Amino acid sequence: MENAVLVQADTGKTIVITNSKEYSKKAQTFLMDNNFHLLRKDPTIKYQKLIQKTLQQSNLLINKKKINYLIHKKPLPSTLKAQLKLHKPDIPNRPVINNMNAPTYKVAKHLVKLLNRHLTLKNQYNVKNSTILATDLTKLKLNKNHQLITFEIKDLYINIPIEETLTITKSMLLKNNDAQITQQIITLVELIYHRTTSRSKIRYISQKKEYLWAQQT
Repeated sequence: MENAVLVQADTGKTIVITNSKEYSKKAQTFLMDNNFHLLRKDPTIKYQKLIQKTLQQSNLLINKKKINYLIHKKPLPSTLKAQLKLHKPDIPNRPVINNMNAPTYKVAKHLVKLLNRHLTLKNQYNVKNSTILATDLTKLKLNKNHQLITFEIKDLYINIPIEETLTITKSMLLKNNDAQITQQIITLVELIYHRTTSRSKIRYISQKKEYLWAQQT
């Protein structure tokens, strides 16, 4: 059992005993297949300074007291663990990234509040939660000709087209906000996207060795 490792399954509360080398290989294969590469040094402090500078320039959105709260005192790279998809052929990994200690974590949470305040969404094609979805489904009038279709989306978040997302968000913000507020929000969104999603820094621990990965744009 020297090469065994306990891993949480993707769904439910199942714990799986699997081979540590095979588990590590699958995780690193996922990283390489999605254009991640090894970093020579940790850029966390550099990004921390950029975040602080950006927050200082967001004077129309965030006051000085809030800025002090949003700046992470001891930032660390995000950590990666992989959960096993037992219901899939070959049991692939589902990567789970913990951003709680990342430099942008608090800023990202506050950005959600800013977007909800300044961005008007019609919610025509999305739902707020599963309870509302279940209620809406009971109201549907179905007949024998209706069919239910589900789509499997592979690696959704790391494949979001960033530039297109920023363009759409800016266009929607300008409908109800002036140019200065819009630009400050977009600058924050861009900061979060590029530092947390597209170029996320991940500390992946494998067989007692630490690897620092970065995803290419």
